[in-house]
Amino acid sequence: MDARDLLENDLGHGQVDDLDIAPPLSLLSLLSQRSGIELDRLRCLSVVGWVPWLLDSLDDQVPAALDTYAFQFSVLLPRRTRKTRAINRWRAWLPSQLIRRACPLCLDGSAEQAILLAWKMPLMLSCPQHGCWLDSYWGVPGHYLGWENADPAPREASQAITAMDQRSWQALTMGYVELPRRRLHAGLWFRLLRSVLDELNTPLSYCGSDAGSIRYVWERCGHPLRAGKIRWHPFETLDLAVQL
Repeated sequence: MDARDLLENDLGHGQVDDLDIAPPLSLLSLLSQRSGIELDRLRCLSVVGWVPWLLDSLDDQVPAALDTYAFQFSVLLPRRTRKTRAINRWRAWLPSQLIRRACPLCLDGSAEQAILLAWKMPLMLSCPQHGCWLDSYWGVPGHYLGWENADPAPREASQAITAMDQRSWQALTMGYVELPRRRLHAGLWFRLLRSVLDELNTPLSYCGSDAGSIRYVWERCGHPLRAGKIRWHPFETLDLAVQL
């Protein structure tokens, strides 16, 4: 059986749209009974189990959600320079387009070829275990798999990228980030990270005297200002290439 047949014919749940986001509690309870795995642990295998640490809510109809999540902190820009934005249909870190990225070393070394949920979200650039870039793939892991990167050797990520990704991974798996001078709660870490992304995405016309700082960051990164975008859009709705 494939997953859809198993859900419908054996578990009686043929209308599950997205197991990654919020599987029905009745389905999780049945899986817990069948597998012996605790219900709380099964729930943490989907995004709903990361509420409210990774995101405030799965409700995408809250107009002030972005302002509450990403605008309450200031890292690169003073809060007075940032424009409050009330938008509909927004949820933190949940992309509007399917992301198909994975660690080549993780999949090549595993017979099961499981795709981690964190790989499907724009949270990390690299594998926290192997330190290589996550690469785009095609096919169905476990059946057939191909990589868009033709280079047989995985691309090594920089020290800065691996350090940040290991912290995000620690936040997801442990609930906190161990920084050099203090321990930070996972909920605060992801909101600060999202604030930085929004600050870098802020049009310079809104930045006032701080516009030079944003321009400087982009120049040092070697990318076009705001990744070449002219109009503002939330990070989660941008094309994957622009997100990266």
